[in-house]
Amino acid sequence: MVRTARERLEDATGKLVLDPHANRLLPLIARGAAQRSTLAALALERRHVRAADRRAFPHPAERPDVEPQSAAFFTMLAEGEVLAQGGLDVFAAACGVDEARAAAYEPLANCRKVVRRPILQCGEEGHPARVAW
Repeated sequence: MVRTARERLEDATGKLVLDPHANRLLPLIARGAAQRSTLAALALERRHVRAADRRAFPHPAERPDVEPQSAAFFTMLAEGEVLAQGGLDVFAAACGVDEARAAAYEPLANCRKVVRRPILQCGEEGHPARVAW
């Protein structure tokens, strides 16, 4: 039997959907029970990802062989990262992260660290390479 494009798309997206129970932090956030130190760690990790995205997204837009619509899309993504960073800075400050702590923070390898239980799991150390690809 030949599968339709819709069936292939549904199959592929079904495999990409994360198990909502796999992340122990999300239910804690939803209940308002996540510790402030955990949220601060999340903000600090995301800060590094935002910075990498802001640097990576303009590259595809600047390629000589890119179509104008594609260039506009990647430019828009880079601009969106600037906006996202502003919100993230507010979130980090609300979690007690000051500029000195943010500047001194070293991202976690594979972003897996137990922060007084629950586990903060990002897996984003390869993210900039995937964006640039």
